[in-house]
Amino acid sequence: MSEEQVEAPSHEAAIQRNPHGDFGAVERARPPFDHGSQMTFTKTPNPDWQAGSGASNEEWKKHEFVTIDPYEEGRGPWLNYKLLVSATVPRPIALASTVSADGKTANLAPFSFWQCAAVDPPMYSISFTSRTANDTLTNLLATKEMCISMTTESIVEAANFASVNSPRHISEWPLSGLTPKPSDLVKPAHVAESPYSVECKLHSVQDFYSKTDRSVRTSTMVIVEVIRFHIWNDAIGEDRATADVTKLRPVFRAGGIMYGACPTAFELPRPVAFRELREDEKIKNLI
Repeated sequence: MSEEQVEAPSHEAAIQRNPHGDFGAVERARPPFDHGSQMTFTKTPNPDWQAGSGASNEEWKKHEFVTIDPYEEGRGPWLNYKLLVSATVPRPIALASTVSADGKTANLAPFSFWQCAAVDPPMYSISFTSRTANDTLTNLLATKEMCISMTTESIVEAANFASVNSPRHISEWPLSGLTPKPSDLVKPAHVAESPYSVECKLHSVQDFYSKTDRSVRTSTMVIVEVIRFHIWNDAIGEDRATADVTKLRPVFRAGGIMYGACPTAFELPRPVAFRELREDEKIKNLI
């Protein structure tokens, strides 16, 4: 079971699963996925941008804003959830693997509420947005161990199926068809088909409670410490630090049932040190 179990009206949940009605017909009308496509690099949106230039076009002036109170009458957490996940994109998808406290059941589930949290020590955060602890959270709290594997183009369907609401004693590994690869330092296996995986230990836990009923826990965020990296040898540079996204081919989660790949990219160097910039006449005029 994945983290995205926010309580919703039944018709909204159905739309979340499939907003198209006959999805099979919709998909058959679309072109096939191009597994041979390569990431293309373009110029930045405005290569002539200079300090103080602001936006690269005037499009923003054509729009008006809608202001929303997340606690306005009749809104509820489901609508806030839909706005958060459809606007906060792209979100990487973690395939989290855990083992039950008795060691009998290996769990596998996708999470898009996942992100880097710290560097020293290296940490990731994962949020569980359900009022009841799902299998992954239950196992992690009991064993203090987890693996995270990157979801890529070649395993996205398998990762999606791992979100199935199966009984606690049934493992999602065989249902997904993915291969559990034994880990070095933790009991949970990681995904052999994934180009990037990490072994983790639980660092800390933060519960969140409803603003309208402080007795109701609505979600939990965990911080896990990376204690082992695994990455394809042709997907990392000689520095053993810089991953090649063109080899990893990650996918991202958007709103509803929408996912995406990374077909284009551009490179944009960070500004030089401000002590150097402040000698520029244009910068002097701005400050």
